[in-house]
Amino acid sequence: MTKLSFMFNRMLIGFSLLLFVLLGFKVWDSFTKESSEFVQTLNLEEVTEPPEQIVPLSKPTTFLNEEMPFPVEAERALDLEMLVDSPILEDLTLGFATTQSMQTFLAQAESNGFRVRDHSSELRTVRLRVSDLDKASRYFDKTENEEVPHYNYRVRAPELPRAEFLEGEKSFGANADQWIGIPEERNEWGRGVKVAILDSGIDLSHSNLDGVSIEEIDLVGGGSRSRGHGTAIASIISGNDTGIMGIAPSASLLSIRVLDGEGQGDSFTVAKGIVEAANRGAQVINLSLGGTGESIVLKNAVDYARAQGSLVVAAVGNEGVSGVSYPAKFDHVIGVTSVDANGRQSSFANYGEGVDIAAPGVGVFAAWEDEALVSFSGTSSATAFISGALASEISRNPNLSNDQVVDLLYKYSNESEKPGFDKFTGNGILNVGRIENRNIPNLHDGAIVGYYFDPQEMEGGTTPFLVSIQNQGTAWLNNISLEVEYRGVVKNYIFNNLNPGETRSEKLFLDGSGEPGKGVRISSQLRLGGQTDINPDNNTRVSTISLPD
Repeated sequence: MTKLSFMFNRMLIGFSLLLFVLLGFKVWDSFTKESSEFVQTLNLEEVTEPPEQIVPLSKPTTFLNEEMPFPVEAERALDLEMLVDSPILEDLTLGFATTQSMQTFLAQAESNGFRVRDHSSELRTVRLRVSDLDKASRYFDKTENEEVPHYNYRVRAPELPRAEFLEGEKSFGANADQWIGIPEERNEWGRGVKVAILDSGIDLSHSNLDGVSIEEIDLVGGGSRSRGHGTAIASIISGNDTGIMGIAPSASLLSIRVLDGEGQGDSFTVAKGIVEAANRGAQVINLSLGGTGESIVLKNAVDYARAQGSLVVAAVGNEGVSGVSYPAKFDHVIGVTSVDANGRQSSFANYGEGVDIAAPGVGVFAAWEDEALVSFSGTSSATAFISGALASEISRNPNLSNDQVVDLLYKYSNESEKPGFDKFTGNGILNVGRIENRNIPNLHDGAIVGYYFDPQEMEGGTTPFLVSIQNQGTAWLNNISLEVEYRGVVKNYIFNNLNPGETRSEKLFLDGSGEPGKGVRISSQLRLGGQTDINPDNNTRVSTISLPD
């Protein structure tokens, strides 16, 4: 048996084991979808906000892994006959080193036991099914090429944030744009920039998208078309002032349908959509979708788009676990997480390697299909905010390179609870206002950015935590006073020589005593000595901290 044939057989063993794993997860997956709420149709008169932040300091650990990698130790002999009817063999991808080798394969595919479903010339990849296992195995026995088949991993719109994840999180409502410092006068933002939205399609008849230039491509075809998710993304990026204005209302949109009516898709189709978007000149590609499989064809598509001058932005996922979805986890993809209106990373948002920046993702008002206006939660909406911000900055900074535009978002982001780059919010939280004000001198803006509890130090007894402040203005700050009150104790601190953008922290301690289930109320107040703060709203923070039992 040749090395390639052996690798092919080992892959088949893994896929057969994967079938049993997927069956085990199916029931749980159905339960979570039925018990979740993704959007809520709005009556604007009934929207209220909690007076303070409720912070449960724990995260769920259960992870619905749709594409569990096959075991590397699965090297036993395989009875090929048992997999003749396996659905796994219905959807594989095969990459080639050269276009000529791919063309040769295509010409001989049928006789070698393969049925070609699709192919991409730019990615030199074929999507296929195995129609004859014996012939397919003999092909890999005799071939001298190094191509190896891969499963065409599933992708989907991020899992619906379960209701319990949203408890205690503060919604943005109609104020998300103001919260990140976007001015009302922005009608020209995004002009000359094309943003591709790879999603479920867009409801072109929605009044919130009147006047927006939208081109449509359908790579899925057939079946029902639920376009609400894609419509919400489009409205956040480029919606007009009928409802909620988008960040870059003059940007043109390229809607590429890669998800079906249930929000499901596959890596190859998304990869083709990325290539199509790049070929049609999209400067920004929004992917409010993802999967758990490290698809090679998807990675190659991202690299292709980068080479063509496109920025790729993707959601990190909504399972609330350690592990970022693909393609957000790939290099050269901007992985976006969600925060609530208190500036705290959403409990439903995934975290870990691949998180680059955060944006509003809780209760954001957005358009939906059939003229609906909804409260939209998830890393999908946060991703749209980043795509819109990139489009606006590209349009107004034509002399900057793509990397320089991205660096603007990172450099002028707000600090989150944990100081410095971290696995929860990456470089920080999007703040378009700071980007706009970066060249205006002598702006004073001190901010309380949050309380950070290190999970490794939360073992009962006395728990240390950090209170952090940041200079979010353009002037040096001196004689800043911070007052922190909790459990009847008042702590006062003075800060001097705080550089623009700099963060400082003080460590405090919280003992484990107190009434169970009540939490601890922490109130902080920041005052600038002798200076007028341009944004006094971020000088006060009140949170109720619930420590784990």
